[in-house]
Amino acid sequence: MSRSLRIIFRRDPSRDHHKGEIAFEGYKVFWPNGEPVTVGLDSFCKHGQRLLGLGKHLKGCSERLIELICIPLKSRDCDMTRIPGHRVRRFCLKREGNVGRVHFLDGTPTATVFTIDHDEPKVLEWIGLPDLKEGDQQWIDLAARPI
Repeated sequence: MSRSLRIIFRRDPSRDHHKGEIAFEGYKVFWPNGEPVTVGLDSFCKHGQRLLGLGKHLKGCSERLIELICIPLKSRDCDMTRIPGHRVRRFCLKREGNVGRVHFLDGTPTATVFTIDHDEPKVLEWIGLPDLKEGDQQWIDLAARPI
């Protein structure tokens, strides 16, 4: 069963930065009503930008409402979720303490981290972090589409 979340991503160049050779493009995140979303995500590498379609969907605008779709999987080996016209990527969410970090398919950790007691409950429920116990992991397919 998929879970979706509608978020406005607003481009914020002041949040651009590099980690080593990896460039991150900065964004502010808002609910559709304009209220800020309390979440640790403020920038994305080229892979995150592609997944979210930020460059493509922004098309010269400073912000865009995007529906984020999270599909929990029984295992890494499940068939890839197909959503016509959308980029779907497989990740693994791993919980360590009150933190859930998203990992690429090959196990490499991403910079995407969710934190219980910091990030908004609605966001944590969308990604599935509260359902994981210490040391657990959950394979997920993620997709995004403009609204």
